Amino acid sequence: MFSKPLFKQSIKANGLMWAIVTAMVCFMLACVMTISGSGSIGQVADGVTDTIVTNSIEAAIKDGSLTVYSYSQDGETSFDSYFLDEFNKEKTSLGTYYAKIGTWVVTLKNSSSTGIPDCYGNKDSIPKPDEDSSTQKTLYSAFLSWCESEPLATSFDLTTPEGLKNYQDAITSWSGKMPSSTLVAALSATPSYVAAISSLKEHALEETKKVNAEATEKSDEYSEILGSYMVTINPNNLFDAYYTDNSLKVPDSYDVTSLIQHDIVGDAATYLVSSERIDYRNERASGGSSVFFASLFTSDAAKAKMIVALNEYGVSEEKYDSFGYDFVTINHLANTTIASYQARYEYEMSVLKDDYEAGKYADEAAYEKAIAEKKENLRKDVSSSFLSSLPQEVSDAIKEVGQMDVYSLIVGSVYFKMAGLLLPIIYVIMTANNLVSSQVDSGSMAYILSTSTKRSTVTFTQACYLILSILGLCLCTTITSFICFASVHLTKTSLDYGKLALMNLGSFGVLFALGGLNFFTSCFFDRQKRSMSIGGGISIFSLVATMLGLFGSKEIPSIVRFSSLNYFNYASIISLFDVPSIVNGSSDYIWKLAILFVLGLIGYVAGSISFKKKDLPL
Repeated sequence: MFSKPLFKQSIKANGLMWAIVTAMVCFMLACVMTISGSGSIGQVADGVTDTIVTNSIEAAIKDGSLTVYSYSQDGETSFDSYFLDEFNKEKTSLGTYYAKIGTWVVTLKNSSSTGIPDCYGNKDSIPKPDEDSSTQKTLYSAFLSWCESEPLATSFDLTTPEGLKNYQDAITSWSGKMPSSTLVAALSATPSYVAAISSLKEHALEETKKVNAEATEKSDEYSEILGSYMVTINPNNLFDAYYTDNSLKVPDSYDVTSLIQHDIVGDAATYLVSSERIDYRNERASGGSSVFFASLFTSDAAKAKMIVALNEYGVSEEKYDSFGYDFVTINHLANTTIASYQARYEYEMSVLKDDYEAGKYADEAAYEKAIAEKKENLRKDVSSSFLSSLPQEVSDAIKEVGQMDVYSLIVGSVYFKMAGLLLPIIYVIMTANNLVSSQVDSGSMAYILSTSTKRSTVTFTQACYLILSILGLCLCTTITSFICFASVHLTKTSLDYGKLALMNLGSFGVLFALGGLNFFTSCFFDRQKRSMSIGGGISIFSLVATMLGLFGSKEIPSIVRFSSLNYFNYASIISLFDVPSIVNGSSDYIWKLAILFVLGLIGYVAGSISFKKKDLPL
């Protein structure tokens, strides 16, 4: 079945061409792998990836800062209402108690020795405060201290005009120090402040449950919403660390004095919705929310979530840190985002108000709906990323470029599936025809068959040479690819030695199948020009169709993809070499590769049978 002399003759006849083709293929492979692995080719994709990632991060910062800002605004507005409600309750209760003491002062009996009301002597009869009212107790203590400070007649010589005058002056001075009604407002402020903060915590839980119905006071959502309230208002300076730890000035205490003053004069309700108070709350919310959000976004938990979200772009912790999103950067970006939102919001609301006053809305409900829609659209505009502002098709295309494994595309689809097959296919075409049809055409086959060599021996030996030469070529490219891959240092590629070996195996499968085709035509036709035109034509057509089909396949980003060219992939046997399946780690390439080997085997067997049975022009 196997003829050593014939095998040696085939080596002698085709060995030089094999060596030249193998050397050139390995050289081209080395150039492709080292040049594409140098980093210069991947810089465009890396640049696109970085742009996408940074835009995604900044979009998250903008959206998050506006969310916290809105919570801060809500917290301030709610606190103002809670405070005034509690203040009025406390003021009413304390005012009633103050009136009792006032009545007590007015009804004091005069001293028998001086003829003036005796506060000191009747201090034990001061109306007692309620046990559960700390402010009444404070007011009681103030009046008790005042009574105890009453000048005593025994300290003066009332028998002389001068002594009597001094005593009267002392009494007058002391009377002017009686706790006034303004103390009621002052004493009402502190418990009202504490009660308002307590109510604000309950309000934060209600807002949290709107986001997550299952949330509790231990949930992260609650902590974030309440934190936005507390850092902005900063009750009793408990949250100074958010500012001092980041080298920022601690803001002044939250202004409740203005609320008290306007409540005293009776226009608190108007003041709450006035532009003065709204501007104060907006300015306060801007600074507080930016500080809180920057602290929140730079936490380890937040960074871990961002890295997971950006995992599809291969962002590691080191890569994320290299973008430089520290507290200062995030705080600045949050501030500018909120400032932009405030400016545009003010303008858009003024336009809507003008339209409403001009009668462009059917009723107030329609006007309120327009405000809500405008606020939502405005927020999207301010916090949108670069990609979200593009048409969906363009945005998806840019994402594809950013996620694309350029190295695997060049090495796998461009080289092993196309460029690296060109010379080997030419070698297969020429060699397959030289082995059989060329010798039949030239008459040398008659000499071979005139010996004891059988036709089956000829075809088996020649087929073995063709297959082994292809295998030797692919082994050389495998070794070359391993050496080159070891010499480059890549971080953004899914390619490894196992996948490289499979790509070389796939390349061998294609050449094996095309070798079977050309071996069949070489055995079937008597004339070399016919066998070469049929077998070679189909082989070259398959390669060209594969090249055209690549630009219509999903391996190419949609921004430069011509979908109609994908039909060429169905016309090429080389399409059974499934590079994307190998790169992605799926198993689809296995059955496709099996088909290639079956087709090649059929070609070799059919060619041998055809050569054995046909009449030769000897």
